[in-house]
Amino acid sequence: MGDSKPRRIEERLARGLLLALMLLALAAVQTTLLPRPLGFPLNLVLIVTICQALLVGLSPASRWAFLGGLALDFCSASLLGTHALALLAAVFAASVPLARMSRENWLLPLLGALFGAAGYYAALGVLTFVFDGALDLRAFLLVAALPDTLATLIPALPLFLLWRAWRSRRRGEVPVDVY
Repeated sequence: MGDSKPRRIEERLARGLLLALMLLALAAVQTTLLPRPLGFPLNLVLIVTICQALLVGLSPASRWAFLGGLALDFCSASLLGTHALALLAAVFAASVPLARMSRENWLLPLLGALFGAAGYYAALGVLTFVFDGALDLRAFLLVAALPDTLATLIPALPLFLLWRAWRSRRRGEVPVDVY
């Protein structure tokens, strides 16, 4: 038939563009449409990026973190690159310490969300301090970081389990419970 190399490059570009558009749509939904229960928003891009990092590893998830961070920067009118760097720190903080943990362990997404959110808000606090020059650490921790970290833990386990099941079905794996 034909040479498959040109089609492969086109497929990779199309998938990258589709991923960027999906993350941009998710960031737009997060910043504009989502309700804010108890006064703090649900950080969907952070949760999705952490789950991707736990399922596939650091390298592919870093692309998700970069594109999702740029999408958040565009949608939230913040400095370009701050959320991208914070999400890269979250992916690193979530995937590196838990790399040897089994993907079947239910504690993995909870620890990953905890470590990832801590890395995200630590990096975001440092970047805010560097670019703005002033940061009330106590207010940042009590008003932004702690409630958002706890809110990140809630959907992490169901999303991780659904995403893991979808990936295993897509690869044709049969669940162990069937045997």
